[in-house]
Amino acid sequence: MISSSITTEKELREEYDTLYKKEVVRDEDRAYAYFAKLAARYAGQSGAILDIACGGGFFLTQIEKYRKSGNFGLDISEEALRIARTNLRNSNIVIGSSERLSFTAGSFDFVSCLGSLEHFLSPERALNEMARVLKDGGKVFIMVPNLFWYKDLISVFIKGDRLPRNQHNEIFNSLGEWKKLLETNGFKIERTLKYNGISKSAFKQFLKDLLIPRNFSYHFIFICGKSEAKL
Repeated sequence: MISSSITTEKELREEYDTLYKKEVVRDEDRAYAYFAKLAARYAGQSGAILDIACGGGFFLTQIEKYRKSGNFGLDISEEALRIARTNLRNSNIVIGSSERLSFTAGSFDFVSCLGSLEHFLSPERALNEMARVLKDGGKVFIMVPNLFWYKDLISVFIKGDRLPRNQHNEIFNSLGEWKKLLETNGFKIERTLKYNGISKSAFKQFLKDLLIPRNFSYHFIFICGKSEAKL
């Protein structure tokens, strides 16, 4: 389900430049800290990392606590990268399109794309590009939104509509649909996690982890390797 008529990279770039000038697109620092700790298990201290649609560099800021080199970020928005340059100390950032990555094949040991694949003009092309630049044996870390988030279901039941979002050109899928998209575009899913935000309260986080079923969670996190066809 796509909620925008944006069809070109120029339009998408202008959309995000405007958005970042009005309101910085980001999660809480504790969420990025969680993502970085999870990524560190798979990325290790060596090798190269690429964060696609890095935005203001908030994930990479946390990654820099674990690694002082080999960190790369890419985003389509120059306004987002202006913010990233003020946040990052040990990362290389470039402007570019996720569907046409400006890196040679097999450049990275770890590729992340957090809450952005759903906004791309061609998620299929972007996934194939991620597989291309990933080394054999490397890992991809992708987070995407759930069409059947329990809060949206409650909102539809009460008001007849989903909760509002702050971005356009957005795709929502079920867990099974996201899995199919990943598996048919270069990846073998190794682990699937549910994500419902990171609470300030450890007890509240415990309850969310315990009570919210994965199929009705806010987002899904997929840890993937290359499919055999891409090796």
